[in-house]
Amino acid sequence: MKKLLAIMVLGLLICNVGFADVAGRYKAGKGPLKISKEVADLLEYYFSGGKIGRYAKKQKESWIGELIAISADGKHYSWFNTPTSYQNNVAPGHYTGQAIKGCKKKSGQECFLFASRNRIVWDNGSDKKKRRLKRKDIRAGKTLQILQELGFYDGDTTQKKKINRPLKNQSKKIEKPTQKNKLISNVITEQLTKLNELYKSGVLTKEEFTKAKTKLLN
Repeated sequence: MKKLLAIMVLGLLICNVGFADVAGRYKAGKGPLKISKEVADLLEYYFSGGKIGRYAKKQKESWIGELIAISADGKHYSWFNTPTSYQNNVAPGHYTGQAIKGCKKKSGQECFLFASRNRIVWDNGSDKKKRRLKRKDIRAGKTLQILQELGFYDGDTTQKKKINRPLKNQSKKIEKPTQKNKLISNVITEQLTKLNELYKSGVLTKEEFTKAKTKLLN
């Protein structure tokens, strides 16, 4: 009876630490890491169980993010989650190794374990205690803020801002007066002067002067 009980307890322990135990066998990330906007959004989704952030949506069944691996350039990832109803019945397996392998296949570069559940295991020199995200902070939507404070994310501010420059065809062209235009302008000026003199001398009435001036200018 005691032997049977011992086997049952051992079985439960193996199921409960299925992910955590395997995670400890692989080297976690170490050193500086800057993750992309896409990866940051995915981490917010991962830590919140799909309930918070850009990718958030109503979940048919609640789940827990178990572990996530990220590439050295911070742009690729691979992760595992577990439905809440099965979290104590996870079959032992090399899940971290699979996540790292999947990430490496997608990125073509080295990948390392970034987080195990709500604990960030990638050591970039930041406070180890702060790298364990609190559930209340995750639910409050502070994940991205915490990632910035820890130095893993810069809010995507490193991308170059677009500079709006005027199009070449938007500039106005100024036509230079030609010799012909100058000649026409001089003729009109002379005729207007003569009309004005005729009007002042009384040869033309005001009505006649206005009509002649309008005709000349048009």
